[in-house]
Amino acid sequence: MSGPYLIFMTVMTLALLLMVAAYIRTLLFIRRQKLLADASFNPLEGVRLWKRIFTPNGYGETAEVSRRGVARLYWLALAAFVIAVVLFFVLPAVPG
Repeated sequence: MSGPYLIFMTVMTLALLLMVAAYIRTLLFIRRQKLLADASFNPLEGVRLWKRIFTPNGYGETAEVSRRGVARLYWLALAAFVIAVVLFFVLPAVPG
């Protein structure tokens, strides 16, 4: 395996691990807020739930710290994925 490929795979693995951590943290957040029953029966409620996660103060002042933590993990995972895709195209052009 070449160096650029290993760098790409490392960053992509980081993105995957961040996404899994964000998903688990989201499930815990939903469970703490007692929202799982609403979202599981009605798909539109599930969409509203995800929209409120990324809306500042979407679940009120008491849940803001947890909501911010969940949103931050998803944004970090998205940023790592974008960096991995950029590296996929840039690194093969680097000589050496």
